[in-house]
Amino acid sequence: MAKRPWWPAAKPAQLVLVQNFLAKFAAYAAALGFTPAQVAAAVALCEAYIGAFNATEQCKQSMLAMTAWREEVFYGQPEDKPASAAPVFPVVGTVTYRTGTVPMFFALRDLIIASPGYTQGIGEDLGIVGAEITPSGPEQTTPVFKSVTTNGYTVNLSGSMQGFDALKVEYARKGGTFSQIAFLTKTPGGFTITPATPGAAEAGHIRAVFIKKNVEYGNYSADYPVTVS
Repeated sequence: MAKRPWWPAAKPAQLVLVQNFLAKFAAYAAALGFTPAQVAAAVALCEAYIGAFNATEQCKQSMLAMTAWREEVFYGQPEDKPASAAPVFPVVGTVTYRTGTVPMFFALRDLIIASPGYTQGIGEDLGIVGAEITPSGPEQTTPVFKSVTTNGYTVNLSGSMQGFDALKVEYARKGGTFSQIAFLTKTPGGFTITPATPGAAEAGHIRAVFIKKNVEYGNYSADYPVTVS
């Protein structure tokens, strides 16, 4: 079964992963065959990431406080009284920082997975394997798209195909019933609506449902109003 990427895109989520790894790695080191020197290097790697992240966040907060302090000095009331003490920025020298922390962490992760003592349970507990992707069932699957009409009675649809084979699109004139108007195998995609009265503008609604192996899958989308001319 497919898995989600193990390394999060957002830095706060990366921090949580590294903190979890740091708290648990030593307990698995012997089973994985890591030497004390390798464990110490892994700990230093994690501490560098955590330290750099936290120091940066603290500096951001200190900079906000510094700006407020500056405004107090410039415009504070009443005038001519002692200003508050200036904010103090964090000291970042307590950790040994080296460049390339993230790619080195990736290499450490690969080394762990290649270890003869590695198990899926260890990987999951350390957070270095992605969770399995559970496919959505039909009841949770609904197309969501945007429609844009252009001259020539054309409607263009955009939105995710969610990995399905095709999108069956139906159209209903105002007061009418839905019938198939298009069959799209990719998005964005467009189709033409032929009005009941040639040359006249026409209002109606469109909806769509995914196709999987030539069969409808999931729910129909919401009804989207369209006016073509």
